[in-house]
Amino acid sequence: MKHSIGIDLGGTAIKAGLVSAIGDISCQVVRPTHVSAGPRAVASRIVETVREVLAQAEHQRVTAIIGIGLGAPGLILADTGVVHFSPNFPGWTDIPLVDYVKMGLGPRSLPVFMDNDVNAMTLGEFRHGAGIGYQNIVALTLGTGVGGGVVIDGQVYHGSRNTAGELGHTVVEPNGRYCGCGNQGCLEAYAGAKNIVERVLEKIADGRNTNLVPDASLTPKRIAGAAHAGDSLALEIFAETGRYIGIALTSIAHILNPEVAIIGGGIAEAGERLLFEPIRATFVNRAMDIPAMMKIVPAHLGNRAGIVGAAMLAFAMCR
Repeated sequence: MKHSIGIDLGGTAIKAGLVSAIGDISCQVVRPTHVSAGPRAVASRIVETVREVLAQAEHQRVTAIIGIGLGAPGLILADTGVVHFSPNFPGWTDIPLVDYVKMGLGPRSLPVFMDNDVNAMTLGEFRHGAGIGYQNIVALTLGTGVGGGVVIDGQVYHGSRNTAGELGHTVVEPNGRYCGCGNQGCLEAYAGAKNIVERVLEKIADGRNTNLVPDASLTPKRIAGAAHAGDSLALEIFAETGRYIGIALTSIAHILNPEVAIIGGGIAEAGERLLFEPIRATFVNRAMDIPAMMKIVPAHLGNRAGIVGAAMLAFAMCR
């Protein structure tokens, strides 16, 4: 069976593994990223990680490895293998990361392909997760920020300048909260982890009664726990978050008409009652009848999504 190597490049860790054509992971390796050392040093650590995966694969007598896929955060120019900009990697502007990795691996290295990490995760869900059986999907990852990815007719859609899929910056409140991108009212300004916490803190400062303690340990997970226990403020915040996601998905469905929207990330773990029910209720109330046929489902791959999705980049390119 054919395999590829998937690399999930994060701000704190480089996670890699050997992934089969059916999405099974083996030979996993994790190394610290050490972003402060600079792009060439990070590329060297990626090379070391790949070599360790290859050594494990050789020990397991896996030889049919077709390529390497790399998912990286930020604005990625997938066609040239360049990191144009990444908020998690200060000072990285127009970094030819794929070239650095290829040089480190040597002239006989496997082909290397790179894309935005959420595009990669979307591809992983499309091939081996909640997107199986569909040809047109969108995906949202609800974490520190809100990432997005789009697959049209079985292919990741990049747009004219590689910036398609920034679904987290769909405007849901024209004069709303300021977003890190500089705009007002983006979905990320309401559904990103930091923003959910900020909204709770603002309500507490306004005098709302709650069992939540407004200290540095307050997280969306704690807020979700309080909501499950019946805390009225926590319930209100998740209902509002779901409503804004539903508004964003309405616009996305009207523009793209996908078959399914897949929602993952840590915040999505709040579950059906707290998050998915208000998302679907808002969406059904707002979308026209045919776009409203879009299904809204949780992601399936969980913490496997980064490695599996990155590996699928290589499978998509090496046919």
